[in-house]
Amino acid sequence: MRAFDQFQQGKTFNANQLHFMKQIIDHVCRNGIVEVDALYDSPFTSRAPSGPEDLFTDDEVDEIVSIVKEIKATAVATDDVA
Repeated sequence: MRAFDQFQQGKTFNANQLHFMKQIIDHVCRNGIVEVDALYDSPFTSRAPSGPEDLFTDDEVDEIVSIVKEIKATAVATDDVA
């Protein structure tokens, strides 16, 4: 969430943009990571049928992709052995 907080800082996003970012955060919380390719599939395409480019500028899309890649690069696998 911190990475996306920094991304949003000083910007005003509309409801669809905020929903898209929340979907990314929710996906990461559930799955640990999100693949960049997934941003072009359901459920992300519910508000952005052609991907994040439908909602964000090219520079913002580059920033989102960078954040997603950083999350994946710094993810730590855990063993859920109960």
